[in-house]
Amino acid sequence: MTNIHDIARLAGCSVSTVSRVINHQKYVADDKRAKIEAIMRELDYVPNRMARDLSNGQTKTVGVVLPYANHPYFARIIDGIVSAGFAAGYKITMLPTNYDVTVERRYLDQLRSKAYDALIFTSRSSSLATLERYRKYGQIVCCEDPGDERPLAAAFTDRLASYINALAWAKRQGYQTMGVVLSRNNLISASTRTTRAAYEQVYGDLAPEKLFTGAVTYDDGYRAGAYFANLTPPVEAIFVNGDNIAAGVHQFFVDHDCQPLPVIGQENLLTSRILKFSTIDHHLEALGEAAFRLAIGSSTTHELIKSEFIKR
Repeated sequence: MTNIHDIARLAGCSVSTVSRVINHQKYVADDKRAKIEAIMRELDYVPNRMARDLSNGQTKTVGVVLPYANHPYFARIIDGIVSAGFAAGYKITMLPTNYDVTVERRYLDQLRSKAYDALIFTSRSSSLATLERYRKYGQIVCCEDPGDERPLAAAFTDRLASYINALAWAKRQGYQTMGVVLSRNNLISASTRTTRAAYEQVYGDLAPEKLFTGAVTYDDGYRAGAYFANLTPPVEAIFVNGDNIAAGVHQFFVDHDCQPLPVIGQENLLTSRILKFSTIDHHLEALGEAAFRLAIGSSTTHELIKSEFIKR
């Protein structure tokens, strides 16, 4: 296989001169550049971009660690990351985990072996202490507030404030009992911790029977609707972890000729606009763009993206 040394020998020049031509750098005479490019075309020589990038200390690749892609929350963050990454000439690699800590550790080990310049954790099962230990191998960005004591870059929304605002509004509307739908009932989950904290501040302790977990898709929301439709005593409204999931809750009641319970969703998707239920817009594309900017830097900056409660 032809390599850069072969090109230099045939062109009668140094390897560094060939390298400058390959990398479109200056300080190569026009006739010499033309000769090198002609030899490269004749031999169908293709530079090893990966080796070149590694020699520069960069892969120009950012890995995005996410539990699954079939939830609008993660899809919208990815939209922001990909948009910013494409504009900056970076490759974005999706790294699904299904919240398996062993898989997350594998991706962290790949960061250590220089497979990526940085990792963005949209959500995690690994501890923040684990992420902190791996930061010496490359930039790590969290899409949650890691706290001031953790030297980790972070882009996150003010979910606690928006959740309290939404739940307090619901209570003022007269809904004295509130059900909750979550993807995980796991205290390592930032969204679970935040939802519980907001609920307790507005409504007090979250009783187990008022909580439905394992909801990621519309169909999961439909199952949650069945659960709350048969709950005794019933709740008066439901706080849901996504608009499409909330649409599933709503549709169960419609399909079974029950009076739909008021729902509050998240993400401000088309479903909440059509069905006209309240939602929280976390401006996740902006969060993704901020996470990417942090990923290609080296700071431990924390960047807050303001959420917006939309009443309908």
